[in-house]
Amino acid sequence: MDMLLIFKIYLLYGLAFFAIFFAILFRNLKKSRIAIASALPTLALFGLIHGFHEWSELYLVLYEHDFPLTRDLHIFMVFKLWVSYIALGAFAWKMLDLTRWRYTRVLKGGTLAVVTLFVFSLFYRYGHNEFAVYLNNTANQIRWVFGLGAGALSGFAMMSYANILEKEGHGASLPFKLTGLALILYGFSAGVLTVDYGLWVLILRTACALAILVTLWSALRVFDDEKNKQIEAAIQQTQQDAKLKELGELTSAVAHEIKTPLSSAMMSCDLLENSLPENDTYKRHITRIRQGLERSAEISHEVLNYAHHKPIERENVCVAKVIQSALSLNQYRLEGFQVGLSLDETLSVTGDAGQLEEVMTNIISNAVDASQSHKQLYIETYQDKLVAILSISDWGTGMPQEKLEQAKTPFFTTKPRGEGTGMGLAISNQIILQHGGELLLRNSKKSDQITGLTVEIRLPRNIE
Repeated sequence: MDMLLIFKIYLLYGLAFFAIFFAILFRNLKKSRIAIASALPTLALFGLIHGFHEWSELYLVLYEHDFPLTRDLHIFMVFKLWVSYIALGAFAWKMLDLTRWRYTRVLKGGTLAVVTLFVFSLFYRYGHNEFAVYLNNTANQIRWVFGLGAGALSGFAMMSYANILEKEGHGASLPFKLTGLALILYGFSAGVLTVDYGLWVLILRTACALAILVTLWSALRVFDDEKNKQIEAAIQQTQQDAKLKELGELTSAVAHEIKTPLSSAMMSCDLLENSLPENDTYKRHITRIRQGLERSAEISHEVLNYAHHKPIERENVCVAKVIQSALSLNQYRLEGFQVGLSLDETLSVTGDAGQLEEVMTNIISNAVDASQSHKQLYIETYQDKLVAILSISDWGTGMPQEKLEQAKTPFFTTKPRGEGTGMGLAISNQIILQHGGELLLRNSKKSDQITGLTVEIRLPRNIE
């Protein structure tokens, strides 16, 4: 009866670790932007090796009469125990890089010192006792250093990383914390307790292994949710690109058709001016005609820019550097301005630095134009879970609510007639949409007399 119970426990014990391996293996982690995705394959390797280790233990228990405990067999048992826990130690080492503990380097240095001391003791203790005693002591040290140590380290690191996941907006904080707790308990049961205490130790280890499996399975759903969001974002981006392409083809054709007669009219205007006698009235009318034609040509050029669907060269872009570059380009216009900055230097997005700089330059230029009476701007960047926020506030006059809703449409402008084409914000909005983001406008009250405009850009964060 006891042997049948032991067989069932070992069978379930090893099966739990194999299930951990396959639960991670069947997740497509290569395209994931969640940092722990790089460490999970090591945990899967631990599950595979430890599963084989426990089932080989079962085999040796069942056939202990056929396989007497020889020196070579004893060495093999200790060695495979060590190898299985080394994989857990490698996972703990990778998890340390994902935490934001202040003393990670010190902890890594201490870990290396303990492992070095263990290896040194292997050579130092050799020959001081009988070989069987030497192997038993080595096995106990492996359980303490690699079983308890790696289990506790990886568990606490995972619990710490769960808070980072929650802050970034991925969710699944509780399942990852429970997985970390299960790893700690397993490290204790496998490192401190031995089967010599009784069958209950084996049952406890099996329960801990099952707890790791169940909690990890729940935690891994975060990758399924991420994949669904990526698919939805890709579909929306494809639809948006198709709309922009269709609109671009139409507006580009119209702009080209307008440019040809405009060029002809400009040439005719020059010829007419040369052929007319000297007369102030004639010159005044010719100047008005030329200004109208130049204005039409400028609008035509802006329409072509709006219609031109530039491909995005996606790379890691530091948001603070983009803003500093845009401020540098507007430096001559910012003379006499008070510019407040609150920039997160670590914040980054995946996108085209040149196009994002064009957006920021345009918005800062608009803010400067609006704030001539009170020369003040405020720019800040911060993280809102999975989104990077760029906010530019001016000290202008703001906009009525009905105009806020129209501000991103082509040709809308609040500037005096002839001073703006009304395409700058429309082009900026188009670029942000191509980046999978959102451009928002709102009035922001600065004082009892001043209500400025705040432009908020929301872009998907680059998560490494």
